[in-house]
Amino acid sequence: MSKAVDSGRFHVFVFEGGSRSGKTYGIIQWIIIYALTHTDKQTRIVCCRKKGTWLASTVWNDFNVILNETGIINYCKINKTLKTIQLYTTSIEFIGLDDTQKLHGLTTDIFWINEAIEASTNDFDQLEQRTSRFAILDYNPSAEEHWIYDRVCKRPDCYFDHSTMLGNPFLPENSKRKILSYEPTEENIANGTADERKWKIYGLGLRAKLEGLVFPEYELVDAIPESIDKRWYCIDFGYSSDPTAIAEVAYNKATNSLYVKEHCYEAGLLSKDIISIMHGLQKKRLLKIISESADPRLVKEMQQAGLPVFPVRKYSGSIEAGIDFMRGVKIKITSDSLNAKKEFDTYTFQQAPDGHFLNIPVDDANHIIDGVRYVCLEELMAKNTKPVDLKKVANAIGRGGKPLPAR
Repeated sequence: MSKAVDSGRFHVFVFEGGSRSGKTYGIIQWIIIYALTHTDKQTRIVCCRKKGTWLASTVWNDFNVILNETGIINYCKINKTLKTIQLYTTSIEFIGLDDTQKLHGLTTDIFWINEAIEASTNDFDQLEQRTSRFAILDYNPSAEEHWIYDRVCKRPDCYFDHSTMLGNPFLPENSKRKILSYEPTEENIANGTADERKWKIYGLGLRAKLEGLVFPEYELVDAIPESIDKRWYCIDFGYSSDPTAIAEVAYNKATNSLYVKEHCYEAGLLSKDIISIMHGLQKKRLLKIISESADPRLVKEMQQAGLPVFPVRKYSGSIEAGIDFMRGVKIKITSDSLNAKKEFDTYTFQQAPDGHFLNIPVDDANHIIDGVRYVCLEELMAKNTKPVDLKKVANAIGRGGKPLPAR
C-alpha cells in the first residue's frame, strides 16, 4: 500500500477479501507506520464504521492491541472517552457513521471505513467531499451487488487489492480450521460443515450473497426498553474453539417482539469466570438464567454459587420448534451486540445437493442464537415454567431483590 500511496495516482484504496485475511491489521499497521515516518506534518485520519458501538469493539480494540504489542503505545496520547490516538503529529479519530453530530462539517486528510459493505453511498460521499487526500475501504464481499463495486472499484483513481485468509501467516489455527470447514470437499460434506456460499465469501473472499438465512430480517435498537419486565439471561457454554455466549432476552407480548442484548462472547472461560460474570449481571438486574443442558457439572457449580440457573429441557424436534417460534416474532438486537448481529447475519439453513434448502439450520456460529432459543423453549413455549425464589438468590449474593412478576 505504501508504494501505491506514494505514487499519488490513487484517491481511494479498496481492500476486498475473506474473513481473517489480514485486511484490518494491514491497514492499522500502515497507519501506524505512516504516523512514525511522517512527523514533519500534521495529519488527521478518521476511522469509521456504520455504528460507533461496533467500531469500539473492533478497530479501536485492534489498534490498541497492536500498539501494546509493539510498544508504540508509550509514544501515544490516548483519550479513551473521545476515542482518539495522537501519535507524534498524526491524529487518529474513531467515529461511528451514526454519530451525525461529530460528522457534521468534518474535514480530514484521510478516512477509513471499516466493513464498508455496511455503509451507504451517502456515507462515503459525505466523507470524501471533506477529505483532502484519500479514502480507504475494506470489507468482506457479502453481497453480489453493491455501490462500492459499481461506483468505486471502477474508478481510474481506485487502488484495488483482493486477499484471502490463505495468505495470512498469522491466522490462529482454530480460525483457519473453521473457515476451511466451509469448503465443499467430500470430507466436509460428509461432516455436515460444507457451505459453498460461506466458503466463497469468508474463505475465498468472492462476491456472493448469503441465501437461505434463517432470520432474514431483524431490527437494531439502542436498548431493551425498561418497561419490559419479561426478561431472562441465557447462556450457551463454550471453552476452546467456541465462545461462552451470555445474553439478556426480553419479550414484549403486545408487539410480539423478542429483544436480545449480548453481555459476553468469549472463549477460554473457566467455571469461576462464568460465575463471576453472572454474579456481576445479577447485581445489576436480578433475572432467571436459562442455560444449555450439555454440561450438568457446570450448571450445578453455578447453582451452588447462588445463581438461579435452569438448564433447558430438550426433546426431539426442539431445535426446529424453537427456531420456528423465533421466526414468528419480531427480533430486535441492541446495536452494541456485535457478535449477536454477526450470528443473525450468517445463520443459514442446510442446503440439499439439488440446491433447495432444508428446514434444518447449519449448526455453526449460533451460540447466542442457541441461548435465545433456550429461553423461548423454556419460558415462552413451555406450559409449565419453574418458579424461582429470586429474593432468596439475591440475598445469597449479598443483594436484596424483588421476585419476577408472575408468568
